[in-house]
Amino acid sequence: MDTFVTFLGVFAGGAYAVALYLNSRQRNITAHLVDGRRIKILCVLKDPRAPRWTRGHFVIESGAWTWEPSARQDRPLMLPLDAQPVRIRPPAPGERRLNHRFFVMECASDEGDVLVAAPHGQVEHVFMALTRG
Repeated sequence: MDTFVTFLGVFAGGAYAVALYLNSRQRNITAHLVDGRRIKILCVLKDPRAPRWTRGHFVIESGAWTWEPSARQDRPLMLPLDAQPVRIRPPAPGERRLNHRFFVMECASDEGDVLVAAPHGQVEHVFMALTRG
């Protein structure tokens, strides 16, 4: 019985530490956004007709946003400047490459539809930047 109580205490302490870390990280991102400082959010893009996701960073800086593709890709997919989110959803079962913590934004643009996936705590910032721009 003592082993179970010890295990439960260690598990609860670890969960509390992770919650504190994630909360402070979210507060820092929000503070940087409010102050107008540059923030980078890990995102992945996909053209619905293409087989692969393209990794990169969504950069928000002083009210404007840019897309920085990963340096390791030959022909990375670029996020269209006129992309407007249509809907946000959790990853579909067929999107196995995505982490379960990501949300997928379906965006429409003049160049065609594109999917943008961002982590749960940061998808709101990406959504707001896309709807403002």
